Amino acid sequence: MKFKSNARYNESVEGGTIFEGKIGNTRISVHRIVNCYGWYLSCPDLRISQMELKSDTLMSAIEESKEVLKKVVEDLSKDIDYFCKSEIEISRY
Repeated sequence: MKFKSNARYNESVEGGTIFEGKIGNTRISVHRIVNCYGWYLSCPDLRISQMELKSDTLMSAIEESKEVLKKVVEDLSKDIDYFCKSEIEISRY
């Protein structure tokens, strides 16, 4: 996957603070927050916004983000699978 960096043209691409990738319509951003230490993950489609990562470097933050997203999607897939296989009941509140 290719990430785009907000680094200035006279800096290396790793010098940026926002790294955004897109797969289909899904945007994934590994970024820093002004006046905060560390890296953060945002993925609007999965309702992840500025999730703090434990990693210190960009590449380890990207690898950690992969694991976080994989876990979120697995959990969501289990919930949807349960819903699809469940017998539907309708009741009042």
